[in-house]
Amino acid sequence: MTKTKLFLDTNAILEMQNKMLDNEFVISSVSLHELEHIKVSKGKDEEIKYKARKAIHILDENPDKYEVVVPTSKTIKILDSFKLDQSPDNLIIGCAYEHSQKSPITFISNDICCKVIARNVFGLTVKSVGMNKEVEYKGFREVVMDEVEMDRFYENLNENTYDLLINEYLIVKDKDEKNIDKFRWDGENYLNVKYATIKSEYFGIVKPYNGDIYQQCALNSMSYNKITMLKGAAGTGKSYLALGHLFHLLDKNKIEKIIVFCNTVNTLNSAKLGFYPGSKDEKLLDSSIGNMLSAKLGGKFAIQELIDDGKLLLLPMSDIRGYDTTGMKAGIFITEAQNMDISLMKLALQRIGDDCVCVLDGDYQTQVDMSQYAGGNNGMRRASEVFRGHKIYGEVELVNIYRSEIARIAEDM
Repeated sequence: MTKTKLFLDTNAILEMQNKMLDNEFVISSVSLHELEHIKVSKGKDEEIKYKARKAIHILDENPDKYEVVVPTSKTIKILDSFKLDQSPDNLIIGCAYEHSQKSPITFISNDICCKVIARNVFGLTVKSVGMNKEVEYKGFREVVMDEVEMDRFYENLNENTYDLLINEYLIVKDKDEKNIDKFRWDGENYLNVKYATIKSEYFGIVKPYNGDIYQQCALNSMSYNKITMLKGAAGTGKSYLALGHLFHLLDKNKIEKIIVFCNTVNTLNSAKLGFYPGSKDEKLLDSSIGNMLSAKLGGKFAIQELIDDGKLLLLPMSDIRGYDTTGMKAGIFITEAQNMDISLMKLALQRIGDDCVCVLDGDYQTQVDMSQYAGGNNGMRRASEVFRGHKIYGEVELVNIYRSEIARIAEDM
């Protein structure tokens, strides 16, 4: 019996990526032309362009896994017989139908019109792929419980009732959606979330603003984990909590210095100001990282004093290859982490020694400033996918904007 193969439409190739290789499959040469067009198109967003580039590489590296069907005069005659024009979509379906006359295929597409034509006009077996997008991981889950559910949950804290990953948080709400309690799943038990108010000479007292439950989880994560990712919109307190925690560790002699890994790129759609004179530190202090630290630490003089005392090091990503923090007992702060691609983030994380702790902050949903860092090629997004569920890792998305009323309203723009 001849094995049924998958015939992939262009959008199926984009969605499946490496999953294509799970079976032998067939594509049309029309899809190759469409992928080539997508990857350079000015009218496509960066994520779909990245998917096209990645798909082309997968196809190039695995030529034995698939067959390419080229439209012929016979394909045109088939379309003519059904009174269909020679659009790219119809040519792909015509190729699939022509191939189905030789061996059985299942046509894979997410395009509704293509599916209707393939199924209802040509009689092909049709399936979709990748239509249910994965829910974005936030590092916590919010659950509304009635009294019975609460009783059952509290009696069985050693059972992973809500199927959390290790170090993922559970926020318990009552039927009125009021926050009641918070827990962290450690792999064996749901542990009540505890956090201490932290303070330091340089940063002052740091505590959750208005008792913010997400900031409570963030402080808890940084106190328990070797590496924590804080993400969220501008003004949610990411850098405030991260720096407050690291300076607290510095004051308590739990770390000996803070190293800021920074990739200083221009803000998206902003005008470039050109060359900045001065030393490495002077240039960095005149950039976005300098602005952020100045706002948090009281000006450039305070930052320079910390640098001169060896308590603070600003390390641009351009200088990071070959760097090794082993033996430094440092707190690593990777700020604006959304502005890295996967290879750059991998390089940064591989610099961190076992005697160090790390905090990443950023927002890969809305604050990516260069096209090559967008979508599936985003290093911060990929770090979350790879590290989540490991015992050394925690992640919390901060939800509430506290910077100002203006900042809160501007989030809707």
